[in-house]
Amino acid sequence: MAEDAQPSQDAPHLGEVEHTSRLKGGIIVTAVAFVLIVSTFYVSSPLVPRILAIVVAVIGVAVIAGLIPIRAPQDFYGGLALVMLATFALVASAELPGQRGFAFGPGTAPRLFAGILAAIGFAVSLTGVLMDGPRIEKYKIYGPAMVLIGISLFATLIRPFGLITATYLAFLVSIMGSREMKWIESLIAAAAMTLGCVLLFVYLLNLPFQLWPPSNAFTLLFNQSADIFKTVIFLVRKIIPGLG
Repeated sequence: MAEDAQPSQDAPHLGEVEHTSRLKGGIIVTAVAFVLIVSTFYVSSPLVPRILAIVVAVIGVAVIAGLIPIRAPQDFYGGLALVMLATFALVASAELPGQRGFAFGPGTAPRLFAGILAAIGFAVSLTGVLMDGPRIEKYKIYGPAMVLIGISLFATLIRPFGLITATYLAFLVSIMGSREMKWIESLIAAAAMTLGCVLLFVYLLNLPFQLWPPSNAFTLLFNQSADIFKTVIFLVRKIIPGLG
């Protein structure tokens, strides 16, 4: 009798855990989507990223309300993360030329890759609704953090230090996110991927990237950092009333 009654006692507890997990996931998705929506009001080409952010926000609210059956949480939330990353990329590159029609420029590749990433993200999220899959397990911060640092490093160094230096360091830092990293293999892999980027963007697509650092690279880096700091302060004062 006691053994037969045990599963029924655990069932409500499992249901509460699933409900709490769904609630937390929906709130996080909605909050990030809201931040992305706000950010689109400060760029010149807001239509596509704003639509993506609104769609993600609606999905987040639907998750909170329990309207979306999540059968594979890892796939579902992972796909939404890809969509939000693509939305952020569209916002970050909105001021680059080549954003409209068939005009080709520095903004063309980010827009193209972000669109592909968003489509893949929605497809992955859809599989998380239609098919059973793994639950969200405990994750480690080190690997994703190194990838984000690598991306930020590339965005910071691309103008003052050129495509080759920025790409090589970004790939190398990202590779360091793996615990199985070996220095010789990593140095060679970063060089190969950098060569591939140079051939693709400079020689094949004819994008006007500077390859090597100019003589005033550190001055450009300092001025760029100062401009970014001023922009962040400006956005904070716009978003939070009373700070201006």
